[in-house]
Amino acid sequence: MDISIAVVVFLLTIFGSISLNGLLRNIAREKNWLIDIPNRSRKFHHRPTPLTGGIAIQFSMILGFLSLLFLADVKLEKEVFDLFSSNAETVDRTVYKKSLRLEESDQQTVFDLLVFENENNISSDYEVRLDGIDNTIQIKKIDEVTFRVTNGNEVSNYIIRNGEVTLLDDENNIDYSTNSFIFDTNNSFEINNFILFFILFGLALQIFTVFDDARGIPAKYRILFHIVINFFFIMATGIYIDEIGITINEEVIKLGAWGIPFTIFCVTGIINAFNMIDGLNGLCAAMICSALVGFIILTGLDVINYAFIITLGALFGFLMYNLGAFGVKRRVFLGDNGSSFLGFFIAWSCIYLSSSENNFFNPVNALWLVFIPLCDCIYVIFDRLSRKQKIFSAERNHLHHLLIEKGLSASNVLSLMAILSISMMALGLYAEYYLNSNLSLYLFILLGLSYFLFNRLLLKND
Repeated sequence: MDISIAVVVFLLTIFGSISLNGLLRNIAREKNWLIDIPNRSRKFHHRPTPLTGGIAIQFSMILGFLSLLFLADVKLEKEVFDLFSSNAETVDRTVYKKSLRLEESDQQTVFDLLVFENENNISSDYEVRLDGIDNTIQIKKIDEVTFRVTNGNEVSNYIIRNGEVTLLDDENNIDYSTNSFIFDTNNSFEINNFILFFILFGLALQIFTVFDDARGIPAKYRILFHIVINFFFIMATGIYIDEIGITINEEVIKLGAWGIPFTIFCVTGIINAFNMIDGLNGLCAAMICSALVGFIILTGLDVINYAFIITLGALFGFLMYNLGAFGVKRRVFLGDNGSSFLGFFIAWSCIYLSSSENNFFNPVNALWLVFIPLCDCIYVIFDRLSRKQKIFSAERNHLHHLLIEKGLSASNVLSLMAILSISMMALGLYAEYYLNSNLSLYLFILLGLSYFLFNRLLLKND
C-alpha cells in the first residue's frame, strides 16, 4: 500500500462524507423524511434528528473507491469480465493499471500503463497501452527472464534482472547504452467478484433498511431479509466460513457444506449486534473504527487496507455531525441503514480476510474485533428471554444504558466503551501472534462471561 495514496484517499473520503452528510441531512429536514422523533421510552435525544448517516457513509465509500481507481495501481480480475460476457474468447484476460518509472541520469519520469494479460492454454501474452496514447504494444514471453516487445514494425527483446527490465541488442546481449525500466513493486488493488458483489448487495441492504427506518419493518422480516441476502451473497461469491481455526487432536475443524448456514448465522448475528449497540452517539461508529484499526494492523501494508482507510474516512466525516462538531442542531444519526450496512461490512471483512485464500489471521481471532457488540447482543438476548420479553423489543438493558443510569455522562460512557473495544482488539492482536487458536477462544469465552456478570451486577445494584 502506498502511504501517500492512502492519505489522499482518506482525506478525499472525509470531505465526501462531510459534504454528503450535510446535503442529505438538509434534504431530510426539508422533506420531513427519515427523521427520528424523540420519545420518553427509549429515544432521549432532544430534537428530531435525520437518520441519513448510513446513506452518506456508503456513498462516500463508493466515491473513495472510484478515486482509488485513478490514484492507485489496480488489477481488474478476469472473473469480473465473466460477469458481463459469456464469450470466453473476448473476456479471457486480466487488466492491470500499473505505474512505470523510467530512471535517467538527470530525471525520473512516471508513466501509467494499462496492461492486458491474455490467457491461453500455453502461456500468457500481454498488450500494454501507455495512458493517453492510442498505440498498443504487444508483449510475448520467450523464456522465464526474456520477452519480446512488438510496437508496430519495431521488434525488441528485453531481459529481467533484479527487478529491472533491460533492452537486448541484436545478438541478445545486454545493451548498456539504454535506460532500465523498474516496475513499482507495490501490489495492485484487486477488483474481483467479492468487491463488486459486496457493493451491489450492500446497496440492496441499504435500500431495505432505509425503508425500515422510514416505515418500520417487523423484526422477523428484517431477519429473514438478512438471511436471504447473505445466502445469495455466498452463492454469488463462493466465499463462506469453511473452517473456524479450532483444532481437535491437532486436526483443524472443517465445516464443509455446513459452513454456508454457519456463515449466514454469523453474519446475520453481527449485523444485528451492531444494530443493537447503536444506542448512543458515536458508539457504533467507535466499535467499527476499532475493528478497522485491527484489520489494518493485522494485514500490514497490504493493498486491501485501502478499503479500510476509505471506510475510516467515511466514518470520520459522519462523526463530525454525529458528535456535534458542527453544532448540536446539525446532528445526524446512523439509522438502521447505517448500523446494518456497517455490520455487514465488518462481518464479511472478517470472513474474507481470515479465509484460507487470504489467511491474514485465524478465524477465531476475528471475534476479538467485535467483542463488545457481540457480547452485548448475546447478553441482551438471554436477559430478555429470561424475562419472557421479545428479543427485539425496545428496552434499555444494554451496557451503555446501564452505565448512564449509574450516573455517568454519555461522553464518559462513549470514551469508556471505546477504550474497552480498543483493549479487546489489542488482546486479539496478542492472541493472533502469541496464543494458539484454542487458547484464544477459551480466553474470549472467559472474558465474555465476565462481561455478562458485570451487566448482571449493574442490574442487581439498581
